Amino acid sequence: CRYCRGGRPTAPSPAIRELSARELIELVELIDEVTHLHKVRLTGGEPTLHPDLSEAIKKAKALGYSSITVDTNGYLFHDILSKVSPDDVDYFSFSLDGATRETNDALRGEGVYDQCIAGIREAVSKGFATSLIYTVSRANIHELEQMPPLLKELGISRFFIQVIGIRGKSAGTREKLQLSKEEWLRIIPRAAEKAADMGIVVTYPKVFLEPKETFECAGLVADNYFIFPNGRVYRCPLCEDFPIHSLCFEREKLVQRGKINENDLFE
Repeated sequence: CRYCRGGRPTAPSPAIRELSARELIELVELIDEVTHLHKVRLTGGEPTLHPDLSEAIKKAKALGYSSITVDTNGYLFHDILSKVSPDDVDYFSFSLDGATRETNDALRGEGVYDQCIAGIREAVSKGFATSLIYTVSRANIHELEQMPPLLKELGISRFFIQVIGIRGKSAGTREKLQLSKEEWLRIIPRAAEKAADMGIVVTYPKVFLEPKETFECAGLVADNYFIFPNGRVYRCPLCEDFPIHSLCFEREKLVQRGKINENDLFE
């Protein structure tokens, strides 16, 4: 999409290769050892492109992960819905950035709207729980309030209204896609309430702090590990465009990197 977080052209992208099946399983096991939250979100790019994704999902399930979510654009490659069951995956989370074909495909690519809708219907028909991510920008904010009826009709149970990030492609473009504070506060809560009134669980971030509120960096207050295919491991998602990761995955271990890395920014 136009704001992919996978890396901007002017910066060295962390996502430069694909993990092998063995590495994927090792990572699932390793994160199980180092964190007690036991939640995994398989994202991308497009995670269903990996031919061994189902093995990683089943391994995470066997290890007792409390939540397993797969983010997808809806193409559901490698017949993933036939390789895992609703008992294996807590949610397939679909990305759709417009209530209409015209708006979504201008952001995410030609034909994506129809494919995503078809993917949602297939997942729901097979008994999978589904959620939907809507990344709000100036290019699609006008259709946000049209989303709740569509979600209800599709059988979506969770709705994530996501702010467009300042990393990846969106950090390297002059295109102003982010909303102002006034726009966000005027439109987002109202659309969220409309979806909630239909029985859909809605989540959206608090993007703008009040003057007396303290900013808390994810690298300090959350036990998160953002893992990229080439072995880079970040604690703060804002650092992902740059080679300042604090950890790396090497020889089946998480290895602490020397200075200077993102940890030096947290102090």
